[in-house]
Amino acid sequence: MQLATLEHAYVFQLHEGGCRAVAGELLARRGIVKAGFGLHDDKRRITHKLGVEPQDVLDLDTLFRERGYRRQMGVKAAVAVLFGRRYLKSKRAATSNWSQRSLSESQVLYAANDAWAALRVYHALALNP
Repeated sequence: MQLATLEHAYVFQLHEGGCRAVAGELLARRGIVKAGFGLHDDKRRITHKLGVEPQDVLDLDTLFRERGYRRQMGVKAAVAVLFGRRYLKSKRAATSNWSQRSLSESQVLYAANDAWAALRVYHALALNP
C-alpha cells in the first residue's frame, strides 16, 4: 500500500504487523482524504486484510466523470489531461512480484510515484472545481 503527502511518499508492506497496524489506522481515520484510481476493489481488500473500513476514500475517476469525461481515467491519462505531460510507468516494475518480502528499489519508486501522482491530480481537481 502506498500513500503520499506533497513532501513524502510512504510504501507499506502489509505482511509486517507494524506496517499493517499503522496503515489500518490511517485508512480508518476520518478527515484525511485517500485519493487514487480504481479503488473499488482496493477498499474491499483493505476491509478483508486489515479489518478496517476505509474512510474518506475518493476514486479520482469519479471526479473526472462528474466533469464530463466519459471514458475511465487512470493516473497516466489524468496527468496528460491536467498537466499536459506524459507519465511514464515501468511495465517491468508493474508486472514484478509485489508479494515478495522485500521490494526492489524500482518497485518502491514505482509505488511512491503512483501515490504522489494521484495526490497531484487530486490537488489539481480540488483547487479547480
